[in-house]
Amino acid sequence: MRRPSLSLRSDQFEYVQLILIAVTVGILAALGNLGFRQLIEFFSWLFRVVEWSALGIGLGGAHRALIPVILLSGGVAILLLDRIFPGDVLGYGFPNFLEMVNLGTARLKRRWIFVKAAGAAISLGAGASVGREGPIAQVGGAIGSTVAQLRKLSPDRAKVLVAAGAGAGIATTFNAPIGGLMFAQEIVLLGHTEIANLTLLIIATFSAVITSRAVVGNAAVFLAPEFVLRSYWEMATYALMGAALGVLAAGYIRFFNATDAWFRRLKLPVWVKLEAGLAVVGVIAIWLPQNLSDGYPVINRAMAGEFGIGMLAALTCAKFFASSVSLGCGAPGGCFGPTFFIGTMAGGLFQRLSAMLIPHLTGPRGSYALVGLGAFLAGTTHAPLTALFLLWEMTHSDTIALPAMIATITALVVARAIETESIDEFRLARAGKTLQIGRERLALALIPVSAVVTRNVTMVTENSSLSEVLRTAGETAQSTLPVVNSDGELAGTIVVRDLLSMISGGQELGPLVNAFDISNAHGPTVPFDANLDEASQLMEHDGLDEIPVVDRSSRRFLGLVTSRHIAQALNRVTVSLSTLATRDPNIYWATGYRVTRLAVPANAAGKTVRQLDPRARFSVTVLAVQDAGNPDGGFAPITPDRPLKQGDELIAAGRPQDIRQFTHELESTEPAGAARARAQSEPGKT
Repeated sequence: MRRPSLSLRSDQFEYVQLILIAVTVGILAALGNLGFRQLIEFFSWLFRVVEWSALGIGLGGAHRALIPVILLSGGVAILLLDRIFPGDVLGYGFPNFLEMVNLGTARLKRRWIFVKAAGAAISLGAGASVGREGPIAQVGGAIGSTVAQLRKLSPDRAKVLVAAGAGAGIATTFNAPIGGLMFAQEIVLLGHTEIANLTLLIIATFSAVITSRAVVGNAAVFLAPEFVLRSYWEMATYALMGAALGVLAAGYIRFFNATDAWFRRLKLPVWVKLEAGLAVVGVIAIWLPQNLSDGYPVINRAMAGEFGIGMLAALTCAKFFASSVSLGCGAPGGCFGPTFFIGTMAGGLFQRLSAMLIPHLTGPRGSYALVGLGAFLAGTTHAPLTALFLLWEMTHSDTIALPAMIATITALVVARAIETESIDEFRLARAGKTLQIGRERLALALIPVSAVVTRNVTMVTENSSLSEVLRTAGETAQSTLPVVNSDGELAGTIVVRDLLSMISGGQELGPLVNAFDISNAHGPTVPFDANLDEASQLMEHDGLDEIPVVDRSSRRFLGLVTSRHIAQALNRVTVSLSTLATRDPNIYWATGYRVTRLAVPANAAGKTVRQLDPRARFSVTVLAVQDAGNPDGGFAPITPDRPLKQGDELIAAGRPQDIRQFTHELESTEPAGAARARAQSEPGKT
């Protein structure tokens, strides 16, 4: 009888490695969060204890007029940090973080682990009206990206680890593993992930919370009151509150981003805008010191029902305005904290008003403040599951489920009806970017421009006369004529239809006019190393059928990409995938296998597939080759004895670790010429 084997297949072993990496990311993110908390406590002590006491603000009265000095000194510290790490400190950076994860390669700067934490800690410690959640998500994401880079994981895996680190940071902040998981899945990954990757997110967030509880205990950030539902008729009241908070959330999204845009349009030095904005926040704090920082203790007091109608209304308006000014002027931080604050105060305010109008359909103050927090969060972030699970983990009460669902979903529907973009996607949408990419765009993003560029192009030199340009335009089927200089660099482009419109419009064109004079020197171009999604977006924006391809560094003209070529490339990908999926239901790729492109390095030039023998040595099959000397020729089946050239592109299939070994062999193999020279120098050996 054969004994059962306990060994793992290579793909199973790889997944076990990913699980261990996810655990590592979770633990490191938890430790990063704990370090971030210590930084916040240190700068809070420095600015709002030491400096506060030195200025005598605690004495009250006229001394409170010095509160803006605290924020201005914090602004000086932020500016000094920005001088050391330019471009990584100032402003609300979470939309940029989402763009890098969902539209980029998820390769975050390692220094973000310190810079984002230090910048937000100074900002919060000095009293800027910002939150800590966005920065800790970026810190955790940078930890996940760093681990992925050290392990040399693919961009897809790196993206998941970045989300895992961000979710672990949020989970540790609120002692809420499921809430952190939903944050990673719903906000960072926009709800797009596979079951296997979801497992990694779960492992990372729960590892983070376990680590945090082992170090600092099971203490929660918010002291949520016991949720009380007096009658199921209250569902109507919670629905009304959700609708009101949905309107408020849409207004906050627009005001927040309008304030940010206003500061960016100001023709003033960065330091002036930062200090002016922080001074305004400081002036507000003279009368409402509860508005300083993220206000977590004030949120707990509101949930306990301490504030009256006037104070709740004042705090709601103050945080609404001050958080927008703080982040708009450039203070580092996030918007989750202000969102929690506004939602809690607005929920408590709604309860006070509702108790006056319909007392029999209104429950206790703390319950409405608590649900208001979740409803406003869902309305601003468009992430209802994150809000619901955070509420549940804060209360551990099943009674809150129905009121929370009704309020959050109502707030989401109303907010989306008024403003379709969330607070994090609003600025990206106004810049012409969307994080919700369709499958076609994802496919185009994987195809490089170099795969479809046309090099056989009709072009004119910048000194060509008008008559030569007209003759060339009449003889070619191209809609765009590239204009090049004597060094082969792109000097401009002439769109044929614009040229014809110029002539038919009766515009005077003298005999000395040349091609450069009538070309567009600032027309759109696409780099050779870009992808087809970037090219198609540029062509759609400018209404072009063709776009020049240039070298990114030298601007040397390399060819044209046409809309027809982009459509053909997309069709080939679509047909190939559908053929694989439908031709034979019994043929499918086994788990852990992949097909990839490999560039032949200089070391492997002159070698043949027979000599390398990848199938026997590495279990890798070379399927096709694209000749480096004829990149327009496409891929063709490779013969065993064809000598490889430097720059040839190989299509290889196998397990990831086997492909990595084969790639290493290509890079480290002894050049064919060197082998022959060594053989000749050793006549006694064959």
